[in-house]
Amino acid sequence: MFFAQYYLDCLSHASYLIADEGTGHAVVVDPRRYDSATAARALTPDGFAGLRAAGAVVVDARDPREFAAGHLRGAVNVPADGRFAEQAGTVLDPADRLVVLAPEGRGEEVVTRLARVGFDRVEGYLPEPEAALEALAAEVAPASRVTAARLRTALAGDRPPLVVDVRSCGERGADGFIGAALHLPLAELPARTGELPADRPLVLHCAGGHRSSIAASLLRRRGFEDVSDLLGGYAAWALTAESPAV
Repeated sequence: MFFAQYYLDCLSHASYLIADEGTGHAVVVDPRRYDSATAARALTPDGFAGLRAAGAVVVDARDPREFAAGHLRGAVNVPADGRFAEQAGTVLDPADRLVVLAPEGRGEEVVTRLARVGFDRVEGYLPEPEAALEALAAEVAPASRVTAARLRTALAGDRPPLVVDVRSCGERGADGFIGAALHLPLAELPARTGELPADRPLVLHCAGGHRSSIAASLLRRRGFEDVSDLLGGYAAWALTAESPAV
């Protein structure tokens, strides 16, 4: 008899291989494999609020513009449209209990996509997100987003923000960068938030405003209070450049 425990990158728990060397028969046992029939559970606003109050992390899978207009405090914005699995794996912790607020009609889809990359502690989703946000209005807040022109003015002021560039090295090399920006790629941000000042305004940017919304929401969840992201990203900054990009 052969027995082995192993881990797959796509799962957050152990699987087991049991084999009979005599017969050549083997079976893989995955005791906590995702079951779509039971995992994608629709939640009432009260049920959702209770789980959130008990420590579950809200994964807001809406577009960054909708997220900025109003989101539940402490929510992490990981838009369903885009590189969802990769970005969820970057900024979320498989050990956390999760609740999902997704675009209308896509809650079960988002729960399933999370499960496929190892997030098997998703408690459920809101089937009617807009109605739920209205019911939970006291816990809803906007997210700060700044234009390129406003950022230029702020950088010339008495208390300039720290600009954080969450793009890859390749993007900076190919497209240019804001000279005063700290380069901290999104993939490294969760492990390096301690390098950021908590007493200074932060403005995060990426290429177009998608990843920066994810990054800014993560920092707000971790206690950074004065956090914005750049509308339109570096593309918008370059369009308003007073001189050629670096």
